[in-house]
Amino acid sequence: MSWHVYDRLVTFALDQPRDNVQQYRLDEPRGDIAERWDISEDGKVYRFHLRSSAAFHDGSQVTAEDVKWSLQRAISLPTTRFVLNLGGLASEDQIKAIDAKTVEIALTKPNRYLLLSLSTPFAPIINANQVKSHLTTNDPWGTEWLKSNEAGSGAYQVMTFRPDQVVLQRNDKWHGAPQPAMRWAVFQTVPEDTTRVALVERRAADVAVGLTPNAIEGVERRAQARLLLIPMPNQFEFLVMNTQAKPFDDLRVRQAIAHAIPQEDIFRSVFLNRGKRLFGPPEQVQGASFPQPQSFAYDPELARKLLAEAGYPNGFDTTLSLCTCKAEYFENLAVALKDHLARAGIRVTIEKLPGARFGELQTAKQMPAYLENQVAWLNLPDYWIRIFYRGNTRSNFSGYNNPALDPLLAKADDAGSDADYDAAMREMIAIVNRDVPLLMFRQAALEVVIGKDIGNYAYWFHTLPDVRSMTRN
Repeated sequence: MSWHVYDRLVTFALDQPRDNVQQYRLDEPRGDIAERWDISEDGKVYRFHLRSSAAFHDGSQVTAEDVKWSLQRAISLPTTRFVLNLGGLASEDQIKAIDAKTVEIALTKPNRYLLLSLSTPFAPIINANQVKSHLTTNDPWGTEWLKSNEAGSGAYQVMTFRPDQVVLQRNDKWHGAPQPAMRWAVFQTVPEDTTRVALVERRAADVAVGLTPNAIEGVERRAQARLLLIPMPNQFEFLVMNTQAKPFDDLRVRQAIAHAIPQEDIFRSVFLNRGKRLFGPPEQVQGASFPQPQSFAYDPELARKLLAEAGYPNGFDTTLSLCTCKAEYFENLAVALKDHLARAGIRVTIEKLPGARFGELQTAKQMPAYLENQVAWLNLPDYWIRIFYRGNTRSNFSGYNNPALDPLLAKADDAGSDADYDAAMREMIAIVNRDVPLLMFRQAALEVVIGKDIGNYAYWFHTLPDVRSMTRN
């Protein structure tokens, strides 16, 4: 919703369409509300010049004060603070309105993440005057009002907002170019993914997302719609092992799990050879990308040996949890893991939990092991380490803590060259892959069923459809 209704200071460029699919370019930020920006010689001061044509949906001009208030709001709210902090924005006084159309951001030191963090849905530019009349002492940033109302300048406006349906209408006065081809966009919740696919095949819908392998089986054979398999370089699927509690607090147990699972067999039988393998033979770790394959050869005998060394010669009993919201997606994988781990003496009970309960236990780090898939907002190697392998946050799913990462992250921050950055990353990747708090399986391809007459599907880092780029033949 935010991506269509709000603009940001900067955004990412899209590459050229290939087979009617476009992908964002993380290495090519471009202006959104800001038409251009200047950077000081020391890399610590950014001055953004706003488009004179940028206007909110109520017709008022987007001003530097709106940008200032919006970014101060973003660094004050717990749900958005982290990504902005990563970009070097931590204090409200770092953001200044120089004049009506110029905003200045001052950093304490150069930061490679600033433009990237300003490009995410965590940094929307909001009509401050429209929201301020709804502020209260307990809600100084208007979060309650904005849950069901919008105050944006984006390519679309909200016409209907219900839990099961959102209707957007094109904003014909949007400053962006080109103007979206679609005048209307309806986002409709349809619980069964097979029904979603059928609606596209009957031309009652244009796009179906959130699909399981069963739902897309036969789409290509029937040829009533197109199946897009879009690489997701910022996604991964994995087994979480709780490093804060027995038995997974022992490195040998986690490594035993890794050796007890025949990854290649699972990739073929469960994932149907789709996606990118995140396992494989030993290779020299490279710092330029993450995630990289973990190297744990299938070896049940070694798994049993490691378990015995860890004090579990007869194995142990554990629970493998699934969120019901992803049960269809992960159920076959869970059954396969249960079977293979039993051969190493690890007796698994599969537990399905409703979304709210799963999220509660996930945050509290109270599940021994569970299956998860996630998308990284910013696809830079050290970002993955910061998000998924350190800190007392929900996204550090395993509760992993290795102090050896901290000085290496500092080296990455201060790296004076690509070689220095890569050297620090190689060490970090080797550490987290060896300690295996997360056992990775694959990077999935985004599986989308789309109408034959729909073109220019854009894959953005949030994985959901971007109507702004779509065309209809």
